Amino acid sequence: ATATATRLGAPTPGVRIGTAVATGKPVWGTWEDMHIDIWGPRTGKTTSRAIPAILDAPGAVLVTSNKRDVLDATREPRTAAGDVWVFDPQHLAGETPDWWWDPLTYVTDEVKAARLAEHFATGSRAPGARTDAFFDPAGQDVLAALLLAAACDHRPITDVYRWLTRPTDDTAVDILRDAGYPLTAEQLAGHIAAPDRQRGGVFGTAAQMASCLTNRQAAQWVTPTSSRRREFNPHTFVAGTHTLYLLSREGRGSAGPLTTALTVAVIEAAEDLARTNPGGRLPVPLLGVLDEAANVCRWKDLPELYSHFGSRGIVLMTILQSWSQGVDVWGQSGMRKLWSAANVAVYGGGVKE
Repeated sequence: ATATATRLGAPTPGVRIGTAVATGKPVWGTWEDMHIDIWGPRTGKTTSRAIPAILDAPGAVLVTSNKRDVLDATREPRTAAGDVWVFDPQHLAGETPDWWWDPLTYVTDEVKAARLAEHFATGSRAPGARTDAFFDPAGQDVLAALLLAAACDHRPITDVYRWLTRPTDDTAVDILRDAGYPLTAEQLAGHIAAPDRQRGGVFGTAAQMASCLTNRQAAQWVTPTSSRRREFNPHTFVAGTHTLYLLSREGRGSAGPLTTALTVAVIEAAEDLARTNPGGRLPVPLLGVLDEAANVCRWKDLPELYSHFGSRGIVLMTILQSWSQGVDVWGQSGMRKLWSAANVAVYGGGVKE
């Protein structure tokens, strides 16, 4: 690990895994390794894995969690390294929204709009829920088109939900045509002109995907309600040694889609920065601790991208409570891909599977 860190110019050996029982020596994962952890409830995953990794990280750190314990344990030390941002739309840590992030800054074209819509779709479904072969893809397409229209017209993201409650409003169609997206405009116009029951089903499905926007507490974190609040910029964040805590809880009123969207925006900003550096890697590695990933950060494409991040200097630690929890989010094939792509696999006990 030390040799790899020296070759990459990293200031520390890597992510500490633990201590070898036989020798008492520390065991490390290098700055090219990806991690996956399976720990049952109350087995010490936060104190044994998440907190030490966060405290030792030399660069930017991104943390997801459904509790405030990791925030309380690491916030003060990380403040010495750089700015600390806490995204707490469900008030799990009692944080006030003194900053905000506009998800529509991520939407630069129709591809990014489709990805953001996918985060809303995946995050709004119950784990293992069945999808409709027509209405779910159609609803996701409508949501993507409206997200793109709102981004093009510099509107707040809450306008997207307002459009979804007015299925015959074709304002977004005109915006897309004027912005140079004629085919996306025609696709949206086709859904608006569909028979009443079909249109109602498609827009209703899309509205369900975006339902987290109706949460007033969550909306404060993604809309500019005051000019005095700071705006979060993922590209500025990854260029420093700052820390971002993303807190969310599963269930009704969950802000999981927004948490996932912000996680992806930060990781992709890190990729963009890595491309500008020699070797296509970040000069100082970024650490992502995705605790309670199956509940807080249901990133559908994570298994396919996992092995790629290690070559960019983006080290992720995905922590699950069981194998089945991962299957609920990514399916059997996706969970196997995620497990196979991880260089370091840690089983912390407490699971009967």
